[in-house]
Amino acid sequence: MATIRLFTAIPFALTAVILIAPVRSAEPAGKPAAAPDATGFRDVVQPFFAAHCVTCHGGKKTEGKLDLTKLSGELATGKSADIWQAVADRMTAGEMPPEGAKQPDPAGIKAVTAWVDRELAKAGKTGAVAAGSLQTGNRVPHHLLFGPDAGKAPLDNPPRLWRISPFIYAEAAKAFKGLTLAQPFALSPGHGFKDQAADGGLDESTTAQLMRNAEATADEQLGLSQRRLGNKKPHKDLAPLLDASPTRSQIDAAVKYQFEFALKRAPSADELRRFAELYATGTKAGGPEAGTRAVLVAVLLQPEASFRSELGAGPATGGKRMLAPREVAFALSYALTDRAPDAELLKAADSGKLATPADVRREVDRLFADPKLDRVRVMRFFREYFGYGTAPEVFKERKAFPAHNARGLVEDTDRLILDILAADKDVFAELLTTTKSYVHHKSAAADKKALDDALANFEKAKLKDPKKMAGKAPPAENRRSYLAYGLSDFPAAQPVELPKDQRAGILTQPSWLVANSENFDNHAIRRGKWVRERLLGGTVPDIPITVDAQLPDAPHKTLRQRMEVTKETYCWQCHKKMNPIGLAFEMYDHFGRFRTEDEVTVETADAKGKKTATPKAVPLDTTGVVDGTGDPAVDGPAANAIEMVRKLAKTDRARQVFVRHAFRFWMGRDENPGDARTLMAADQAYLKSGGSMKALITSLLTSESFLYRTAN
Repeated sequence: MATIRLFTAIPFALTAVILIAPVRSAEPAGKPAAAPDATGFRDVVQPFFAAHCVTCHGGKKTEGKLDLTKLSGELATGKSADIWQAVADRMTAGEMPPEGAKQPDPAGIKAVTAWVDRELAKAGKTGAVAAGSLQTGNRVPHHLLFGPDAGKAPLDNPPRLWRISPFIYAEAAKAFKGLTLAQPFALSPGHGFKDQAADGGLDESTTAQLMRNAEATADEQLGLSQRRLGNKKPHKDLAPLLDASPTRSQIDAAVKYQFEFALKRAPSADELRRFAELYATGTKAGGPEAGTRAVLVAVLLQPEASFRSELGAGPATGGKRMLAPREVAFALSYALTDRAPDAELLKAADSGKLATPADVRREVDRLFADPKLDRVRVMRFFREYFGYGTAPEVFKERKAFPAHNARGLVEDTDRLILDILAADKDVFAELLTTTKSYVHHKSAAADKKALDDALANFEKAKLKDPKKMAGKAPPAENRRSYLAYGLSDFPAAQPVELPKDQRAGILTQPSWLVANSENFDNHAIRRGKWVRERLLGGTVPDIPITVDAQLPDAPHKTLRQRMEVTKETYCWQCHKKMNPIGLAFEMYDHFGRFRTEDEVTVETADAKGKKTATPKAVPLDTTGVVDGTGDPAVDGPAANAIEMVRKLAKTDRARQVFVRHAFRFWMGRDENPGDARTLMAADQAYLKSGGSMKALITSLLTSESFLYRTAN
């Protein structure tokens, strides 16, 4: 059950504002916290550590500066809970104890992590280990979701209230074209899916901005805003409230109008009464205008204007409840459009035609068939999944490649994905293997025309004044921007077919390569981490704060050579999951350009001992190793990134992990073992449809994980 706190504000205009914490309550409100389990710590945890862990993390040897002999069994104090969380995560992921060490019985690991679970719950950190925190769904072992034993766990999807995303708020704010409202909500930091359910509270600054926006909207509605265009009059249902003595029916009509405008529903009888009283109070204090404004602002600040309600009000069956029809309507519309439901969807909800999964499927099909449906949200999934949209955030020294245009690279990848989605066939494989690409498609034609015009003007000038133009060279367009794709000239037609030995899908697009690079060099570790997490469903812990994550500054060495330092025992436990994969992408530089050589600096000295640094080209080693697919034909060496991604595109593991990420995006939460039936059904829907993304999304939006909540 979600923990809910209520904030009330005064004077007239502010109503209750909900602030949620996205965790389940460990104890009923008002009940004292349970005492730490000292017996379990002494009899279960400490003997396990002594047998398997303290050799490296105890006494004189404390790798990563972690001494488990000094770790307190009281998780509520200091940073102890965070450390316990990390320890349990590493054990659950099979990363500790390391390979080569004495391996514990699985029952022992289960006993320790179960103790940690219980103690985290007592400390108010409940659910962190069992299901993983948001953006870390890979911590659920893959076999529990797609293996032979998957699908046996019951649905574990409690009712929730979660804050609307900045995208939803922005869409709602478009109601007045002449009014610009400041965005009160922030996206989650870092890279990944931005608007999952836990990102959501309302702090003081957010609440203040919501208040200012509500007041500005009310002023616009009443024609009081200084930013309105023209002589705007209030809506006919609002105008009577500005008179001295409106009737109760006129007040009710105004309240009904504002509820429909802001909340897409009619007010209850009790709400009509309370808002009539608010109008009276406001009018008494400041006159009719103040009373009217108070009512309008108060409706705009209702909790449901900022929070999504998914409590499940339908009848309970098999330990679960279906969402109420209106909850379904909003959840469905937000999932596909970031907007409130259209009139047809609300009509279906209010008429009892949104009460079954079959009803929901009908509406999903209708929305997908609507040519007016904005596909922006579907595209956002791919931007956030691949992460290529962050390429413009990576600073590049323009002297090395003056024509670098990161924004143009992102737009090219966007356009390519739209083409793949339009065909809607073998989408996942096409995303990883296509050799087609758009190449600065928004500017290529204009660039070519500009060059042609310049050449034409040059020839005219030569004819007109040969003497003056003697010795002058014709204009030459800087075409190096096209070299990012391996082209030496303007593309004649878009999309372009690129060399098959140079490009294969999104992971070889310059946008993705730039996004996963550094300012002045490649970032093989980041590229390998992406593949490990997004295609193989593995986990890579965050860098310990005690570890220096900088590679040595050695310009005379290649990146592969400099990364040898990560093979130290403590570092290699994580880096072995990333380095062998990421180094296969060394066939591209940090601008995303294909290459066969790397450049190092060679230092020489003359007879007088004067040293000179000279660049030298050296052959590239692009070999890599992939593991963890479960397919012996795939696991093993790969000559380069092209070979690697083509192999991965054919594996069940990579496709299923892709489905897991789609689940997180459209559910707004991470998966757990109780979602296995939903995940397997979505995967099968994708396969049976010939690789249709529409079929995959439809399966998710009609699943029990989307439509049902666990009954209390």
